[in-house]
Amino acid sequence: MIERLARQFNVKGVSFNKQDSLAMIEINNRFASAKISLHGACVLSFTPRNKKDILWLSSAAVYDGRSPIRGGVPICWPWFGGHPVDSSLPAHGFVRNMAWELTQISELDSGETQLELSLNSTTKTLAIWPYEFNLQLKIKVGEKLVCSLTTTNLSHKSLEITEAFHAYFNVEEAKGLFIEGLENATHLDKLTHADAVQQVGKIVLNPPMDSVYLKHNSVVKIKDEINNRTLVVEKSDANSCVVWNPGLDIVKGFKDIPDEDWTKFVCVEPGNVLDDSITIAKGSKHTMTMVISCLQ
Repeated sequence: MIERLARQFNVKGVSFNKQDSLAMIEINNRFASAKISLHGACVLSFTPRNKKDILWLSSAAVYDGRSPIRGGVPICWPWFGGHPVDSSLPAHGFVRNMAWELTQISELDSGETQLELSLNSTTKTLAIWPYEFNLQLKIKVGEKLVCSLTTTNLSHKSLEITEAFHAYFNVEEAKGLFIEGLENATHLDKLTHADAVQQVGKIVLNPPMDSVYLKHNSVVKIKDEINNRTLVVEKSDANSCVVWNPGLDIVKGFKDIPDEDWTKFVCVEPGNVLDDSITIAKGSKHTMTMVISCLQ
């Protein structure tokens, strides 16, 4: 496969390799470098020129093609979290654990690199989610990383989805981290199941944390102060944001996260979840976009 991809997509600054059993796309242009797995269409790394990687990737991540990759930007679709009816179905949907097709790569006039990956419904997906669909993920690698996920409903009926870019951000110390921009959103604490409240002021991360912020459309800023940088998360047509870190005890239940590494990341996840679900009429499309960058 690697040789075929290299022949088909001969683009400046783009190379292909394998990590264990999975095909990887490597991008290196004058703005940044990035790494993307065809398994799950997961962006594993985004490193602006002369800066540290913005994304966190677990040193215990599995690349066997049977499990989602832990870290980077997994795609949660067509449901976020557990399935609303059948707990035997995979958490966060099924597309983060499927092989996507690379359909396009190009070098833009700006020097940025743009690529597109695609995924279609199959007999296997129809057996667990009875809708025909096409997904397209457009990724642009420049000073900023831009990810746009387009859902096309190919069924003969409307469909409803929840979705998210489950982004893991690389920080020096999670505990005490400041997160700004979620003020005034509707806050649901998924650990305590307390009643919804309006978020007041910035967040001071004190893991464990698993919180959903609804009716949110602002820019989020992660203050990675020890690294002297601010990680910026912009979004459009994504009305929710999730903040997650497992903390000292919950992390022990994850085989693909070393116990001590909970201090090294925070998940800030743009999406449309819970009451912010999206209904797509037959033959129609919906696109959500995430833009991440670093101020330093």
